[in-house]
Amino acid sequence: MKIFIDKKFIPKKDYQQLLDMFPQVEFVHDFENHKDIEAFFGLNSLLESVDIDQYKNLEWVQLYMAGFDNVDVEGLKAKGLLVSNARDIFSITIAEDIIAKTLYFNRNIKEFIENMKTKTWQPIWKDPEIYNSTIGIIGTGSIGQETAKRLKSFSPKAILGHRRKDESVEYFNQIFTGEDGLEEVIKNSDYLILAMPLNDETKYMIDKDKLSLMKKNAILINIARGQVIVQDDLIQVLENNQIRGAALDVTDPEPLPKDSKLWDLNNVLITPHNASSSEYMVQRLFDLTLKNLQLYLENKEVKYLL
Repeated sequence: MKIFIDKKFIPKKDYQQLLDMFPQVEFVHDFENHKDIEAFFGLNSLLESVDIDQYKNLEWVQLYMAGFDNVDVEGLKAKGLLVSNARDIFSITIAEDIIAKTLYFNRNIKEFIENMKTKTWQPIWKDPEIYNSTIGIIGTGSIGQETAKRLKSFSPKAILGHRRKDESVEYFNQIFTGEDGLEEVIKNSDYLILAMPLNDETKYMIDKDKLSLMKKNAILINIARGQVIVQDDLIQVLENNQIRGAALDVTDPEPLPKDSKLWDLNNVLITPHNASSSEYMVQRLFDLTLKNLQLYLENKEVKYLL
């Protein structure tokens, strides 16, 4: 059996462990030159550069990302392939990033950094608190759940979630669905966190009408995809100070063009699609590789099937 694994996601110290655990497998690391592989472990972008029909023996695609909007998952499944993603691998660090972005605004981090440059000792009073606030999270998957779990420790008044199915979710006080439910979450949230996948339903979901529902003192945090927001509408809202601010880890397009107005707005924090950054990422992906490959070889269902 021959399997492709992107070697960047195998810790050097653990490579021999991979070989020892699966002596029946030939591991290759040059995707385009090994068209007889049975399984693929790698980034979504690698699939964009090849004709998947040339891989006649391919049975399983393990994506090394949680998002899969840039992969034709349904097309792969229609060809009879198993497709799985790295659903829980990035949730913890992204949840921590969301808290960092929230506190960036609440604790006036930008102002204090600027004051340090001029050695200015100037307290800022009456900072907002997460305590007793209402938090809205659009998307209650692993990222939304890990975020809600951590925000619970701040004792907010309520954590509201929006999802497609009307089912309770751990760490959320109330779940909303549908268009009316979305509007209810938006208008009640002091912190509105976008954590939904990008698909036909969510593309440009947050437009000027939705943004107009937000509280004037609300913060918008987007760690989903840039295209879930109509970016020009968001820029207008921020320019007019209709909300307190926005923290954006994703933009439309990426990288964000240098002439975008977002760079110059004082009420915006931009990070370069970096919310998932973690010293543990490669190890977690490797652990998932070992677990899912073992399940696959035992003819059991792999984790995180799409």
